[in-house]
Amino acid sequence: MELLELKQHIESFKPNTEFKYSLSYPFSWRGSYAEVAFEIVNEPSTREEILDRIELAYTKTFMGYKGGDYTYNDNTDVNFEEDTSSYTDGAYCARIISEIEGSKPYLSEEARLVGLAFTE
Repeated sequence: MELLELKQHIESFKPNTEFKYSLSYPFSWRGSYAEVAFEIVNEPSTREEILDRIELAYTKTFMGYKGGDYTYNDNTDVNFEEDTSSYTDGAYCARIISEIEGSKPYLSEEARLVGLAFTE
């Protein structure tokens, strides 16, 4: 997902829509500092609050975990991690999806795929 896609998805909801979850402030993703990351936060938020957080990704300059300054635009890839020092290669997303769905947690999408594909 690119930053513009995330922004447009949230904009597609009516003003003042309330969500069960929120986004953290944006940060430089450790997997590739040139990409932005957010944490999915388990606290209520509004459409406008989330859009404000997304807007920060466009307007601030971010420092990579090991240095360097980065700016983000519509075409910047979006990642989801727990914090600036994390690089889980999808495991964070898999865990959060499991929590939201109330399903069995998997350490990765690959483990989830194997668990779904090979059942009795």
